[in-house]
Amino acid sequence: MAETPPKIQIGGFTVAFLSDGLWRNDGGCMFGVVPRELWKRDYPPDALNRIRLNLTCPLIMRGRDAILVDTGIGNRLSDVERKIFAHQDGWLIDHLQALGMEPGDLTHIIASHLHFDHCGGLVRRRESGVLESSFPRARIFVQRGELDIAYQSSNERLRAAYRHAGEIIATVHRQIETLDGNQEIITGVSAVVTGGHTLDHQVAMVSDGNDYFVHLADIVPTRSHMRGPWNQAYDLDALVTMERKAHYLGLAIERRWWLSFAHDDMVFAARIRNDQGKLVLDETIDVPSRMHRLSQAIAPS
Repeated sequence: MAETPPKIQIGGFTVAFLSDGLWRNDGGCMFGVVPRELWKRDYPPDALNRIRLNLTCPLIMRGRDAILVDTGIGNRLSDVERKIFAHQDGWLIDHLQALGMEPGDLTHIIASHLHFDHCGGLVRRRESGVLESSFPRARIFVQRGELDIAYQSSNERLRAAYRHAGEIIATVHRQIETLDGNQEIITGVSAVVTGGHTLDHQVAMVSDGNDYFVHLADIVPTRSHMRGPWNQAYDLDALVTMERKAHYLGLAIERRWWLSFAHDDMVFAARIRNDQGKLVLDETIDVPSRMHRLSQAIAPS
């Protein structure tokens, strides 16, 4: 049984930090032009140059509403992909059950974008190989432009980035609702377009009175990416990423927002402060060490 995910209160909302597990990805891809000698201090690479990352999926709850932000990788990877990314079946369902909830309890899903490590958990692969919706009653919110590119791009790089998306979208297409720009999903919870990482990348924001929470997804995927020029090689427009990053981090400092990191292996969420020009973590919600031990025990060799 998974331990109960940590939580914070944002006014009348409860935000629980679920994870689809730890995985590994190439450190150079995660940090782009940043020299390895710098990023390896926070993220020591293995012999394959892979670093340990998380798959954080915040669950926003109030009353009967249960809104999941992103869904991790899930269990749909091939055996070869499981070995490459050191990820097995995923923990999202287990962490949901640790809260006393079932997949059918989710009412909404906000997909920040349609890369495999953020939307793969929308589906589950049965033992027969057939894919089915993981959360059959949830309304899935995706930007229309993101969906169009995932389906129809003629660009070779984009086709590679979304090569997995077709089978996922086909499985859950009846649940998908497309957005054209910023949209309030329920009162107090909004999807806000940032661009940068992908053309129509969106983040989830929660507000209740003076309390705010934002999941910045792949705009600030780890604590190290709070630095202005530290961006992913995957970003389609790093300059937009930097501009949006500076905007939201500035607000988070000024107004004491909580923010969460999509891929940080040590910290789910934090409040941050400016310490003589350097952004540092203040109050944090840490990833339990038990997750690290469990991931190491089950990682494919």
